[in-house]
Amino acid sequence: MMKTLLQAILFQATWFACVLGGSVYGGLATLLYLFLHDHYFLKKRKEWQLMLLFFTLGVIVDGLFFHFHVFLSAHKETELAVLPPLWLLCLWICVATLFAHSLSFLQGRYWLSAGLGFVGPVLSYLTGSNMSDIELAKPLWITLVSIGAVWSLILPLGVFLCDQWGLYSNEGRIHD
Repeated sequence: MMKTLLQAILFQATWFACVLGGSVYGGLATLLYLFLHDHYFLKKRKEWQLMLLFFTLGVIVDGLFFHFHVFLSAHKETELAVLPPLWLLCLWICVATLFAHSLSFLQGRYWLSAGLGFVGPVLSYLTGSNMSDIELAKPLWITLVSIGAVWSLILPLGVFLCDQWGLYSNEGRIHD
């Protein structure tokens, strides 16, 4: 329980470093977070595959959001770039670290994970956009529904893959 709380706190600190610090500080904070995750929280090496998959999803999903102007950047080079900003991709990697740990209560609960996916990431993007140089397109409600719809699929995917790849520990199993 204490490890789960500590991991959630470290994730949140990394989230702030990424959103407020941009790619340089966010990248450094992510490297430190991943080092700590690997040494103190990681249960199975296969978790690194989940992180790689989520990085790839971040490139595709947030890349499409930028391409279709759902996300807007104050920096012209971001509009011309193929990839979303590094700090945003760092967040995708860090989210992947949560599934087998802080989010393990979602194991086997796909509808709950879809519901949380519709709410949690939407609040994260909304808050992050207010604290960074990323703007969300107007009308805002369409952008937020779009983010929620995408994440209501992504969160259950992470839960499913953790289950399929055996990333959940036996003590974290939910017995309904």
